[in-house]
Amino acid sequence: MGTISEPSDRPLAQVASGQRVRISGYLGGRMLRARLVALGLSLGQEVEILQNNRGLLIVGVDGGRVALGRGISQKVLTTPA
Repeated sequence: MGTISEPSDRPLAQVASGQRVRISGYLGGRMLRARLVALGLSLGQEVEILQNNRGLLIVGVDGGRVALGRGISQKVLTTPA
């Protein structure tokens, strides 16, 4: 399982649109981590929140966009970039 490295870590779902954050951990198992890494959301990756609605989160990663559901975005921990 992923670990919370610092008390300031917060879920990706709680980050407002327009902010840039760095992925610091995962709250999930091996399959979740593998799926997120395949999408380009690896540890230490800096991402920009393009849209954060009630159910859908769109993040900018390496010039592309990735859409995540609310459940997955609650399991990705971030710190300010």
